[in-house]
Amino acid sequence: MKSIFARLSMKQTKAYNVQTTENILHSVIKHLFQVSRLSRLAAFGSLILLLFVSSCDTPEKVLKSNDLTYKKNKAIYWYNKKEYFKCIPVFEELIGLMKGRESTEDLYYMYAMANYKQGDYMISAYHFKNFYDLYPNSQYSEECLFMHAKSFQMQSPKAELDQTYTYKALDAYQLFLNMFVESKYLQECNDAVIKLRKKLEKKAMSAAELYYKTSNYKAAATSYQNILRDFPDIDESEKVTFMIVKARFKYAQNSIQSKKTERFNNVIKSYNEFKYKFSASKYLLEAATYEKEAHYLAVLSAFDWAEIAPVEDREKYFHVFFNEWAAQKEFITDKKQLDRLNRLNEKGYFLIVKNYFQLSEDKKSKDKLPTLEQTVKTYYTFVDQFPKSRFIKEAERMYNTSTEQIKKLKTNG
Repeated sequence: MKSIFARLSMKQTKAYNVQTTENILHSVIKHLFQVSRLSRLAAFGSLILLLFVSSCDTPEKVLKSNDLTYKKNKAIYWYNKKEYFKCIPVFEELIGLMKGRESTEDLYYMYAMANYKQGDYMISAYHFKNFYDLYPNSQYSEECLFMHAKSFQMQSPKAELDQTYTYKALDAYQLFLNMFVESKYLQECNDAVIKLRKKLEKKAMSAAELYYKTSNYKAAATSYQNILRDFPDIDESEKVTFMIVKARFKYAQNSIQSKKTERFNNVIKSYNEFKYKFSASKYLLEAATYEKEAHYLAVLSAFDWAEIAPVEDREKYFHVFFNEWAAQKEFITDKKQLDRLNRLNEKGYFLIVKNYFQLSEDKKSKDKLPTLEQTVKTYYTFVDQFPKSRFIKEAERMYNTSTEQIKKLKTNG
C-alpha cells in the first residue's frame, strides 16, 4: 500500500495548516481499521511521520519568526489547546512588539490567564491587576480583578505557615467587592473570604494554644483577646473567652509580687464577662474555680507585697491590703481562707506600728521625732481595732519606748 503522504507534494507538505493536519490524522486512523495487517504497519509509519512533522512548530521556532500574524495565530492556537508553557513566551514577546502599533488587550488577557492556569500565581496576580489598571473599561476588567484576588488565594499556604498571601488575598477580594458590588462572582468571592478568614482563625488559635502550652500566659491571654477582636464571629468564641480567664489566672500566679493583686482582679473581671456571655457554658464550673480563688489570692498577694515593700512605702501598701480585704471579703466563702485573712488584717495594723518604730531606731537622735510620733499614732489605731490582739504586748513595748524618747527629745530641745 502506498503511504498516504505519497499523494502530497513537498510544497503541499510545507504549507499544511492545522485543519489539514487534523483531517489527515482522521483519515489515517480511519484507514488503519480498513486495511490489511501489512498495510496497517505502513500506515502506522506514516502516522509517526505526520506527528513528527506536526510537532515542528516549537516556541523557539515561532519566536525566531518575523511574521507577527503567524506568531499571534500560533500563540492563540496553543492557548486554546491548553499548551500554556508554549504560548506564554510568544504572548510575552508579542505584547512588547505590538505595543503602540495595535491593541494587545486580548493577548494580554490570555497571557495573564495562561500564567494562572500554568500555576504561576505570583506572576498572574501582578498581570491581572495591571490589566485592570490598563483597561478599566474592558470586557475582561471585572474578571481580571477577581482573578487578581484568586491568584493571591492560590498562594495562601496551610494555616501553620506564614499567612502573608492570605492577607493579600483578603485585601484583594475587599477591593474587588468595593469595585463590583453586584458582580456575578459575588458568591464565589464571599465563599473565598470566609475560607481565608477560617484559615487565619485557625492560625491565631494555634498560636494562642502554643503560648499557653509553653507557659507564656501573658502572650496567651493577649492572643485570645485579639482573636475575639479580629474574629468576633468565630465558632469557638466560648472556648476563647474561657481561655482568657484561665490564661490570666496562670499569668497572675506567676507574676512578681507587686503585680499579683492587680492581675488577680483582671481574672475576676474576665470571669464576669465570660459568665455574662455564656451563662450555660460547659466551662463555667472550671472558670468559677479560678474566679473564687482569685478573690482570695488578690487579698493575700496585697499583704505579701506590703510586708516586703520598701520601708518608706510600707504603710501605703498595707492600706492597699486593707482596702482589698474590705472589697473581696463578701466573695470569699472558704472558712480557712477567711480566718487566715482576718489574722493577716490584724497583723497588718501591727506591722505598721513596728515599721515606724524600726525606722526611728535607724535614725539619728534629731531625726527620730517624726517616726516616733508616727509609732504612737499608729499604735492607737491598732489597739482601737484589736484591743485583745496577740501582738498587744509587743505593741505596748514599742509604744512605751517611743513615748519616753519623745519626752527626752522635746525636753532636750
